[in-house]
Amino acid sequence: MSRHTPRSSRWARVSAKEHRSAFGAVRYHAGAWEGTVSYEVFRPGDPEPAWHAETAPAGRFKRPRNAMMAVEDRAREIRRQGMDGVRVAFEG
Repeated sequence: MSRHTPRSSRWARVSAKEHRSAFGAVRYHAGAWEGTVSYEVFRPGDPEPAWHAETAPAGRFKRPRNAMMAVEDRAREIRRQGMDGVRVAFEG
């Protein structure tokens, strides 16, 4: 997710109203583009410690590009806060 990688190689257009990447999705819903970050959290206190899938909203925007940037920023923030207990599927 470096800034030298073009957005077109990080994001794939699924349909006219959806774009996906390895770490999230952007969808057009109710008049705005909504971003969602997908990540996994390790919970060692559970009876069976394992990775659990979670999502986090990244906001609503007028343009898909802005929502994509928000998803990338939120994914980076989640990875930094969680350290070793969080996995975000960054490519490269």
